[in-house]
Amino acid sequence: MRQTREVIRMGYIRRPAYYKAFRCIGSDCTENCCIGWEIDVDEDSLAYYETVPGDFGERLRASIAPADAQTGEPAHFRLDAEERCPLLNDCNLCEVLLHLGEDKMAQICTDHPRYYEWFSDGREDGLGLCCEAAAELILAQIGAPAFDVTEADGVSETGTEAETELENVLFSMRNALFRLACEDAPFDDKADRLYRTAKAQQEQYDDLLFPFPEDEDADETDEDTASWSQAFWRESTLTSLLEMLLGFEINKDDWRTLLTGAKARLPEIIARREAFLQAYQGKHHEYDNLLTYFLYRHFMKALGDDAVQDKVQLALVSTAVIQLLDVYEWLAKGEVTHWAQICICKAYSREIEYNEDNTEQLAAFSVLDEME
Repeated sequence: MRQTREVIRMGYIRRPAYYKAFRCIGSDCTENCCIGWEIDVDEDSLAYYETVPGDFGERLRASIAPADAQTGEPAHFRLDAEERCPLLNDCNLCEVLLHLGEDKMAQICTDHPRYYEWFSDGREDGLGLCCEAAAELILAQIGAPAFDVTEADGVSETGTEAETELENVLFSMRNALFRLACEDAPFDDKADRLYRTAKAQQEQYDDLLFPFPEDEDADETDEDTASWSQAFWRESTLTSLLEMLLGFEINKDDWRTLLTGAKARLPEIIARREAFLQAYQGKHHEYDNLLTYFLYRHFMKALGDDAVQDKVQLALVSTAVIQLLDVYEWLAKGEVTHWAQICICKAYSREIEYNEDNTEQLAAFSVLDEME
C-alpha cells in the first residue's frame, strides 16, 4: 500500500478505541524496543543532531551510521555488541530523551509501536502487537471492535474518485469480516466462514477491477466447500508451516525454541487441542481480538496488490499459529498465563509482522493445497 503522499486536505483519523489508553512503560518493559531492533534516523532528526553542541552532541553523532547510497540503507544508530542502542543507558532509558527532550527523539522512536496507513479521505492509526503494553490492550477487548473517528487537517490524500471507490469497497468488506470474527461461534467454524467469505470477496473485487460477463455454468470447486480449519490442523500442514517459520530470518532465540518445541510435539498438540480450548474457554475472546487486529492492520494493503483473500489468509494463519503455540505452552506448563499469552503474541509480531517478505509468504501459504 502507498505509505507516503503529500497530504493537503481535512480528513478522518480512525483508531481502535483502546489506542488512547496506550502508554509506553519505558524501563519497566521486559523487551525494550531499543534492544535488538535496527533504529533508523529520519532526515529531520539527523539534521538536528548535527547541531547539538558539547560532549553529548559528539557522542550522539558518533552513534549514528550514515546512510549508504549503494545499498539504500538509511542512517541508523549503531547497535553495540549486545544489540543495544548506544544511547540506551544502564537504566534502559533513552539519553536523547533525557538530554534533549521527547520531541527531539528520532521519528521511529517517537512513533513505535504506533503505525499509520493513509487513504484518500483520511488515515488509520494502530498499535503493533510486538509491544507488550499494546498487546495487553489488544487482548483485553470484549465484544465487537470499537473505533474512534475524528477529523483533522493534513491527513487526507488527493486520491482519485476511482481510488476512493475501491477503498470504500474494501472498508465495507473488512467490516463484514470484523462481524464474522466476533460472532459467538467456535473458532474453527468462524475460521471456515471467514475463509469462504474472503474467497467470495476476492471474486467480487476482481469483478470490480476486471468486469467480464458472469459464467453462469461455472461449477462449484472442492475449494468452495472445503474446511479451512480441518486443512490447517492436519499434521502435514502444520509441519510445512512450522518449517517455513523456522526458515525465516529469526531475530531472537526464544522464537526458534518455541517453534522447535511445538514442532516436536505436533501429534500431541493436535490430539489435545480440544481439551485446551475447553480449559481456555473464558479467554476465547482473545482469538477474536487477534483476528480483528490482523484484519485491521493488513487487510487494506490489498489496495496495493489486489490480493484480498491473501490478507484474510494472513489473519487466519497468524491467529491460528498463536493458538497452536498456546496449546504447546499449555502442554509444557499446565497453563497459559496472561503473561505467557502476551509473550507469545509479541514474539509472533516481532518475528513476522515487521518483515514484509515474511508476511507475504504467510499470506500466500495455501492451507488447502496441503490436503492434496
